[in-house]
Amino acid sequence: MTRMIMLLLACATFLLSGCVETKYLEKLGLITAVGYDQGEDEKITGTLVLYQFNPAMEDFEKVLTSTAKTSKGIRLSQNLETDHKLVSGQLRIAIYGRELASKGIAHLVDTLERDSAIGNMVYLSIADTTAEEILTYQMEERPSNRGTYLYNLVRQNVEAEMLVSPTLQEFITDYGSVGKDPILPLLTAKDGKVGIDGFALFTRDQFIKEIKKDKIFFIRSLMEEYHAGSVEVELPIDLFRPYLSSLHLGQENDKIYIMIDSIKSSHDITAKKTDNPSFRINLNIQSRLLEMSEEMKLSDPKALQLLQREIGFYIEKNIKDMIHMLQEEGTDPIGFGMAYRSIRGHQDISREEWDKLYQEATFEVKVNNKIIRTGVID
Repeated sequence: MTRMIMLLLACATFLLSGCVETKYLEKLGLITAVGYDQGEDEKITGTLVLYQFNPAMEDFEKVLTSTAKTSKGIRLSQNLETDHKLVSGQLRIAIYGRELASKGIAHLVDTLERDSAIGNMVYLSIADTTAEEILTYQMEERPSNRGTYLYNLVRQNVEAEMLVSPTLQEFITDYGSVGKDPILPLLTAKDGKVGIDGFALFTRDQFIKEIKKDKIFFIRSLMEEYHAGSVEVELPIDLFRPYLSSLHLGQENDKIYIMIDSIKSSHDITAKKTDNPSFRINLNIQSRLLEMSEEMKLSDPKALQLLQREIGFYIEKNIKDMIHMLQEEGTDPIGFGMAYRSIRGHQDISREEWDKLYQEATFEVKVNNKIIRTGVID
């Protein structure tokens, strides 16, 4: 009886294995990065980076570019340009050119979501110029595979709390939500390097405005908690003259520059149910004073208290300015609309209604800053 069971299992395994397509690694072109740009006559230009294995020689990458009406049409065309079968299971990052992104990328993001071979943790990003330029740019230190390089570039900045995580899943969730818009990193190629130069703000699926990388703290601090963040602060030097040991930058300088790091933060956004939406924002920060452009007598409690207060005011002002800009542009990456919807109970709200209410919303911002370590020598 036992022999009969074992025989049946062996036969079943043999039959099932015959149904699985055998894929030899050296015959595959592993797509690690894709890029899409606006082409002529409403066509899309697609660029992809392949990683090819060859047991007889060193593995190498290959870049293919073609044009079609759809992303799948691009894939069909590119299949004719290589002797390796294109597979997307190793896709790490998708890049969209500036012009294309300004018209909307939902249809191209959707095709990634529908591909069962692609995971939802693929990163999305915007090219400052074109995706093709980013994927073909000759860097000083050429990586073995630029798809993996760009993925690691984004990943390490997400882990360092410099970026809001730009995964496929998060983009789809934000795009599909009433009261929240996506935000993606903006890639640039210059001076022999490819890096992150800022951030792309969206309304729905359309790229509408970029912000510089030094401003992301004032958005991210209201989206996610910091555990080891950092930000550079500039304050009027006149406030601190009584506590300065000396002036390194000379008497003409009117600013003092401060870097705080090891930031731990928590935030709370409370919406009030009024005719015009009203929000109260509390941001609590604990940080270490890492560096100052001038020497200050921090052993004096008054100096440290003044520094804590002024850093808090600086962050508070920048958050208010950022929110005002977001209102003017009609984009809501922080998700104020979702907070407002949560207090309306069963009263639903459309995108169009929130767009109008957002313009009329008021915001009260309070930042509580505490320096728990100075990290400098008085």
